[in-house]
Amino acid sequence: MTSARGLLPLALVFAVAAPAGAHHRQTPPVLQFTTSGDTPLPRASAQGTKVFTLAVQSGTGKQVITISPFRDPDLQVPVGAPGNNVDPAISFNGKRVAFATNDDPLHLGMPGEQLVLGVSPTTLVPLTQDASGTSTNPVVDTAGLFIAFESAGDLAGTGHPGILQVYVRQPDGSVQQASTGLGTSRNAVLSPKKHRLAFESTSDPTTGADTGISQIWLGDLIDASAARLTAGLGQSRNPALSDDGVLAVESTANLADNGADTGVSQIFTYDPKSQTFAQITNDAGGCTLPGVSKVKRDWRITFVCSGLPYYYMLRADQRFQVQTGGGVTQRILGEMGIHFLILSTTGNLLGGGPTPGKQVYMVNLFKRPADPVPGLAHWFPTRGIPPL
Repeated sequence: MTSARGLLPLALVFAVAAPAGAHHRQTPPVLQFTTSGDTPLPRASAQGTKVFTLAVQSGTGKQVITISPFRDPDLQVPVGAPGNNVDPAISFNGKRVAFATNDDPLHLGMPGEQLVLGVSPTTLVPLTQDASGTSTNPVVDTAGLFIAFESAGDLAGTGHPGILQVYVRQPDGSVQQASTGLGTSRNAVLSPKKHRLAFESTSDPTTGADTGISQIWLGDLIDASAARLTAGLGQSRNPALSDDGVLAVESTANLADNGADTGVSQIFTYDPKSQTFAQITNDAGGCTLPGVSKVKRDWRITFVCSGLPYYYMLRADQRFQVQTGGGVTQRILGEMGIHFLILSTTGNLLGGGPTPGKQVYMVNLFKRPADPVPGLAHWFPTRGIPPL
């Protein structure tokens, strides 16, 4: 398979490569990357600033693609063949894309869902040969060498098959289990610069019993170890890590007080250096799916509240809403550098009414600034990251 233009038409085309560091001046206020179907953003944001990945509709299946928005946003490079492909994750340099598929593209005769790594548009290599066929949800480190994922296949031989655990595939191909106990562990994320690993798990850290309440675990990528970070009575889940290790999560627990289950998800951050938390939102309708990215000397925390996209500047103490013209936003992430956001939404950012399915756009904040809105983070036990 070769690179293909026009897999999905674009409303805006940016054909001339921008000088390094000047992308925000050369790029239009909005770029649209999909125009049909329903395309959610991957769980983990792209680590680099030049290439990102999506799984887009292709017939009855999904095609994993990469896009270089500053080189040619109209060029969507396919990785492998279309089919039952999900959960793509891309390395910093954009040259390696891991994803889950149950199509057995390498004809290995393995059942169910397996992980593969695209090292070129036409070359896939196997990451798992999981007899249970349950390997999925990968994330990759900077070079695409360390890969965290989840499987119910007892890949470490603990004697407890059928329990979803988090594993780390090492550069030599060996697999280590990062989670412990009999609870469900999933949604691993990595911090490239600090070699941190985070995930959610319902295991009790002492007894190993399944508590039924997911908590966030934080640890080390290299030796695949982790310890429980949260201990509330409500679910804490969907962790996200910046490249330098700041953590964002959503939780229904009142982490700032007694840990009671409020029944409503809010967004929290955790700074490992100061070992302090901040509650970013306190919205009656709840907020979900956080992302976190470094922006010079600050951090941008992205999230969705009642279907609307927001972000919070952690040190600047300012919340913003990204205008979408209505519709429902699935996810928003800080990707492709400090001036840009990528989101999946039914809101039509180019004007007109909402779209039938969620489409993917890139917003240039330099030319299309977000709107400041009320909202101030609450730090506990003390403020760990000083204001600007």
